[in-house]
Amino acid sequence: MKKNIKKIIIGIVIVIVIILGLIFFTAFKELQEEDILKQEIVNYSNKDLATDDYPIEVKTTGDRAYVEEAVKKYFKSLSDSVKAINSYLNEEELTNILTIDSLRNNSPNYTNSHAIISNTKSKVTKELENISSLCDEDTIKNLIDKDKLSDSEYYYDFYLDLMYTEKDLEELKNIKEEMENLSNNLNLFLDKVDEILTFLETNANYIEYTDTDIYISDDNILNEYNNLVNELTTLANNIAETESDI
Repeated sequence: MKKNIKKIIIGIVIVIVIILGLIFFTAFKELQEEDILKQEIVNYSNKDLATDDYPIEVKTTGDRAYVEEAVKKYFKSLSDSVKAINSYLNEEELTNILTIDSLRNNSPNYTNSHAIISNTKSKVTKELENISSLCDEDTIKNLIDKDKLSDSEYYYDFYLDLMYTEKDLEELKNIKEEMENLSNNLNLFLDKVDEILTFLETNANYIEYTDTDIYISDDNILNEYNNLVNELTTLANNIAETESDI
């Protein structure tokens, strides 16, 4: 009887040790994964939106995996829009639109050039609106659906501590304002390019193209053309200043 009782006690102790071990192991693993999650978010927030890759590779499990995936998708969406804008603005058709070859080949109506301006404005505006939306406070707060978290309060607060600090909100506010400024300046720039094309179309009778230059026979029209080009240069400088602040 005593031997049986001893065996039972030993068995109970072993079970308790195993349970405690599992509890400690689970707690350690969760803490370890929380550290991984924090580091992953820091790594993604420190990437260069214009040049770095943002693979959606989830390294945690459970609620942490849901938070990690949502945050990584958020930064990837930001990066995709930034890269798309850079791509649109560096397309050869656009960057060469006022070169002599392009003007000569598209004169006198510049139909294709007008279409390039219109399409670029539409595509860039769409991406800038996406960036501005992603930088909105409500977007950050609603990025995580609490109903999809098993421990909704803890991990939602955990997420906010990582992505919704005063510093984060201030940075997002600044980015949003810079995006709005960039959008306005880009539209002004593209509108000015369109205005120059329309000006050349309207005054086609006074304009001739050589292999290397544009010749305008009327001095008043020439002066107005030069003024438009100077205005375009000023707008281009404004865009460069805005981009350097982002």
